[in-house]
Amino acid sequence: MNRRLVLAGAIGLLAGGGALTAYGASRTDIKLGGLPASEPAPEEKPSPTPPAFNLAAIDASELVSVTTEAWFSWALMDRKDGTVIGSANFAETNRTCSMIKSWIAADYLRQKPSPSSARLADIEIMIRDSDSVSADRLMNEIGRVPSFTRMRDLCKTTDFTPKNTWSQAVVSARDMCRVGDAIAKGAIADPKWTAHVLDLMRTVRRGSWGVREAFPAAEHPSIAVKNGWDTTSAQRTYHANCLAVHENWAMVVLTRYPLKISANETYGADVCKAVATQLLQNSELRPLFS
Repeated sequence: MNRRLVLAGAIGLLAGGGALTAYGASRTDIKLGGLPASEPAPEEKPSPTPPAFNLAAIDASELVSVTTEAWFSWALMDRKDGTVIGSANFAETNRTCSMIKSWIAADYLRQKPSPSSARLADIEIMIRDSDSVSADRLMNEIGRVPSFTRMRDLCKTTDFTPKNTWSQAVVSARDMCRVGDAIAKGAIADPKWTAHVLDLMRTVRRGSWGVREAFPAAEHPSIAVKNGWDTTSAQRTYHANCLAVHENWAMVVLTRYPLKISANETYGADVCKAVATQLLQNSELRPLFS
């Protein structure tokens, strides 16, 4: 009887020791491993990359609404890829007037990369003061039709037709964007003279109205311009046109209206500024202008 008790106690002790050993192992595991691991924090997802700006995907018909008695057209180019959008009539032509002087300067310096000081002075007053006598002197040297043929070929114009006069030639808004872009990217004159022409266009003294005036004053020095304005007496019509070129974009607005409405460029300048203002303020175009 006593043996049974002793044996039972021994068995109970062994069983209890086993239980203690297991418990001790469990405690050791907790001590070595620290607190039970919490669930991992969810990974932060990166912000989705906004789609690349695509000017071609924008509906140009919704961008501009200007009430005016003038005929006008406009075109806007993304200079990164050459895409051009504009008004429904952006392929219609208007007299270039003095806008074409930007081309004359670049083409003259392409043909004569070592100009005399007299010709450099002609180029300066032609661009900054829109002097027409200087334009005639420069064109007499390089030839009107050959120069305009080069413009068509080098700028890939589609609506411009070379003529034997610079002031009466006609051009579309989209073609003038192409001309401005070709000049600014150095496809016409060499880098030295390209920079010179752009500097003159950024510091015009006569004819800085229109497109550039729609932008904050702090941005004016970065926008090269060459405007053109004149009367066509036979048609009793006034023309006022704007060319503006920036590092990222080119913009052209052409206007034409009867002299009975206005006999100067002020009316057309207001139309040009109104078009540029609406484009500048459009949220879809913000990436182009920022």
